[in-house]
Amino acid sequence: MSACHEFVEPSLSIEEAEAVIWPYFFAAQEVFLKAGFSRCKKTNLEISPLVHDSPRHFAACEDTGRRIIFAPVAAAILPPETLAAIALHEFGHATDFLYPTEFLLVDDGELIRLPSVPEGKLINKKAEQANLARRNAWERIHASEASEDKDAVERTADAIAEMISGIKIGYCGPCELQCFNRGRPRRAGLR
Repeated sequence: MSACHEFVEPSLSIEEAEAVIWPYFFAAQEVFLKAGFSRCKKTNLEISPLVHDSPRHFAACEDTGRRIIFAPVAAAILPPETLAAIALHEFGHATDFLYPTEFLLVDDGELIRLPSVPEGKLINKKAEQANLARRNAWERIHASEASEDKDAVERTADAIAEMISGIKIGYCGPCELQCFNRGRPRRAGLR
């Protein structure tokens, strides 16, 4: 496997980059909205060069789920499939943040959806304690700096995107960027 190469950032204005990225962002958002994840309507697109802090980092999701940020260089150099796959992956993160504790990735890679229950709405104390424990575990993993927890968060985003879109996300090329229905599963430690 060859390493992701360094490159010179092409000059592209924020407005030009947004014009290129917006259709991919909007299409991904529509997939999630049509699947019933209405909170994704609150997710906005932002373009910022600050998100491109490594050769393979072109987008990020704010931990509120309300903002997905793309680097302008993504619009200049990435192929359409990669932009679409990254947008779906980032909406996987947004959904994980907007619907905390509803998605659980188990050891074999299976994604389980467990709708969250608002505090005080369960019928007994034991169920309330289990719900609180699940919430605490979700918060610990998402706040953790441990590599295995970061891997779990990234794999969960892929699994959510795959479950909702029906499209398998793999990792392709020397930069190991998202692609559809081919490539390798996300490897441990990929940042």
